[in-house]
Amino acid sequence: MPVLAMLALAAMAALPAARPAQAIDAGAYRQLNADLVEHHVIPRYAALETAMAGLDKAARAYCGAPSNAGFAALRTAYGEAADAWQGVQHIRFGPVDLFMRLQRFAMWPDTRNTVGRQLGEMLKSGDRERISQHAFETGSVAVQGLPALERLLYDDAPPAGFACETVTAISGNMAGMATDVLRAWRGDYAQTVARAGEAGTHYQSASEATLDLFKSLHTAVELVADHKLARPLGGSAKEAKPQLGESWRSGRSMENIRVNLRAAEALYLGEGGGQGFGHFVRDVAGDRKLDDLFRRAFKQTIATADSVSLPLKEAVKDKAERVKLLQLAKETVALKQLLATRLTGALDIPLGFNALDGD
Repeated sequence: MPVLAMLALAAMAALPAARPAQAIDAGAYRQLNADLVEHHVIPRYAALETAMAGLDKAARAYCGAPSNAGFAALRTAYGEAADAWQGVQHIRFGPVDLFMRLQRFAMWPDTRNTVGRQLGEMLKSGDRERISQHAFETGSVAVQGLPALERLLYDDAPPAGFACETVTAISGNMAGMATDVLRAWRGDYAQTVARAGEAGTHYQSASEATLDLFKSLHTAVELVADHKLARPLGGSAKEAKPQLGESWRSGRSMENIRVNLRAAEALYLGEGGGQGFGHFVRDVAGDRKLDDLFRRAFKQTIATADSVSLPLKEAVKDKAERVKLLQLAKETVALKQLLATRLTGALDIPLGFNALDGD
């Protein structure tokens, strides 16, 4: 995005949120909520379940009969599972928020190297009781998810012995959680969202459920802007810290960002035949110009992310690629601000939230 256009976007983001001229009917919120749950949330959790089951199958196949081909297949399955997780990482409410599942899938950012320390200590102990199903799933969240698995698959030599048993403990645990989350969404929680505002339900109004879905959209962009880019970029190429990037060992840092941004765009535009926030902005709030702005902003931000040709751990120190990353950082910050100010206004939902509160 040209600098002037970028400044214009930032300036527009700073404007007070414009509220719809007339009060929005609760039915419009309910329809938006239903579309997003049916066509965005549930299909993506279904994809997560499939990918985690595939990862668990590949892990057990490799650890049962180690081979170079089996290890390559395991890494491929890890990548597919990581893609599926990045596609739902922004959804931080509902069943995934129970039993610390969010942190158990992926404890990140990990500013104190908790994953490394606790995984190392567990591997050193060789205690098989700690990786029994009940002990493992009720133990430390740091060793249960994708960051711990990435270390086992990419740090040193291919895992063997107790390390491979730990791999299957992780893969089995994540496969089980993915199934549980999907089952909960297809069951009671979809109804919880659908019945928002009814007496005795979790949400006091339909718009309160919409707020949770909006937070998911905002979080997808916020994670990229404030954590996945800002942390590894540092203040200069010399001060760059590539090891602060997410999934840097497997070289997935940049791919994670691309998946996150596409997930955010899908939540805004709608997918699978369902309507997204954009339809609400254009046809319910009646702000076509704002909808057009969001569509252009998502398109440009994703194009900038796609233009980065090196892995993030190399790009942060490369002169030409770093320029692209800095541009992407500006665009994601502006988009985050635009969502927080202008989209909340069009939705007529309150400000004052922190989508990553507690992270």
